[in-house]
Amino acid sequence: MRKVADPSLLIGLSQRKRHWKGGSMRLVKSPNDIVFAAALLLMAGVLYWQVSSLRVGTILRMGPGYMPTILCGLIALAGLGILARALFFAGEKLHSWPFRPLTFIFAGLLAFGLLVERGGLLVAMPALVVLVSLADRDSSLREVAALAVALTVFSALVFVTALRLPIPLWPAG
Repeated sequence: MRKVADPSLLIGLSQRKRHWKGGSMRLVKSPNDIVFAAALLLMAGVLYWQVSSLRVGTILRMGPGYMPTILCGLIALAGLGILARALFFAGEKLHSWPFRPLTFIFAGLLAFGLLVERGGLLVAMPALVVLVSLADRDSSLREVAALAVALTVFSALVFVTALRLPIPLWPAG
């Protein structure tokens, strides 16, 4: 009796992958991780570009660019690790972006940056808290007011009083 060859040996590699248990035709197994890895690598690249003009020095005589350069390298390594994981291990599919939280958090940070010098900490911190709280549809006015007061007092005590940073408390006038 003649033996028949296994048909999976006769078909091409790409078709063989389809029949292989656990095999996947997609090169990217986790699109969410790809996006996150790309963001980390982009951030590491931009940060390195910003600190590349600083003197690094040696481990015994560290310059002002030593730690920022190390941190850029660590961020890039984390991005490469997540990228490798995304190529080899299955993960979640790409979800839609949460535009409301991203918009209000960015707006709060921008408002704080623009208001802190002219309006002082007593104007900038509540503006930050109110704008960032709009990112969550469930935040109540009472919670937002309490958080704004608490963070403003805490920031004033820590940064202005204890650390003596030159941050104005009151609006410049």
